[in-house]
Amino acid sequence: MLVGMKYRTLGRTGLRVSVIGLGTMVHAGHFGPMKDSESLSAIETALDLGVNFIDTSDAYGAGYGETLLGNALKGKRDKVIIATKGGNVMTGPNRGKRIFEPDYIGRVLEESLTRLQTDRIDLYQLHNPTVEVIQNGAVWEVLERAKRAGKILHYGVSINSIEEAIAAVQDGRSDTIQIEYNLLAQEPAEKIFPLAAKANVGIIARVPLRRGILTGKLTIADEARFQGDDVRARSFKGEAFRSELAKADQLRFLVRGGIASLTQAALAFCVADPAVSTTIPGARNAAQMRENASAGDLELPRQDLDRIAELWRSGFAA
Repeated sequence: MLVGMKYRTLGRTGLRVSVIGLGTMVHAGHFGPMKDSESLSAIETALDLGVNFIDTSDAYGAGYGETLLGNALKGKRDKVIIATKGGNVMTGPNRGKRIFEPDYIGRVLEESLTRLQTDRIDLYQLHNPTVEVIQNGAVWEVLERAKRAGKILHYGVSINSIEEAIAAVQDGRSDTIQIEYNLLAQEPAEKIFPLAAKANVGIIARVPLRRGILTGKLTIADEARFQGDDVRARSFKGEAFRSELAKADQLRFLVRGGIASLTQAALAFCVADPAVSTTIPGARNAAQMRENASAGDLELPRQDLDRIAELWRSGFAA
């Protein structure tokens, strides 16, 4: 049986997106080893459950994430709104750099089209541009030409900081902003969402489960698993990891009534704000995708939302 998925308009793009989307960074092995068969089952399950917004990047597995998604969507392209990104280099001699030179973005955009096996990208995002690039970058002209040619339909930014998000809204060229927003990172609701709503800029909430912290399934012992290219190996260390887990424990009161898991509560929180069009949790397999999608028609009680806000403002002081 299909879940009761809700849909919202993604800002001025006019695209109708499922409030629960799918992020594919996990499928490229950035959160530990993956089997393609499980990644493909997660994508297939997403489509079956009414999830129509899938986000990827040329940086995920040096293009592997896009290639996998392109293969998964053969014969199903029109069921999906594809969002991808360019500019964040994760392999080769320029690893760790962010490149937004017009020639570079023009080239990698074409490469993304090829890997995704499509003639158009619904939303192309600059991947972690600086304020300077957002305000003065010649790269916008490349995106506008690609739009006129029908290669991309809309464009926006995926950013890391509040300052970058404000710059993107004020600049006026980004149709969308992708930013981290979750139970433990609520700043955007106060500083970005009102500005974006006024400008009709679509908001995509990324990292809604805080790299797994907000699933309620991780323990201190899991730190030992985060090795090598696992992105959590850099940030989930020692006291910082312990502190994040303790904050998540304070949110377990949300699991009651129609909310069956902390995962569901965390995703329902992200889309409780009407400024958020969609959130993009990862899903390693079909089971995780089903759990994520099940939050698509859940609502947190007002008193719980108020308590969440109080906890965050107090710094989760126990």
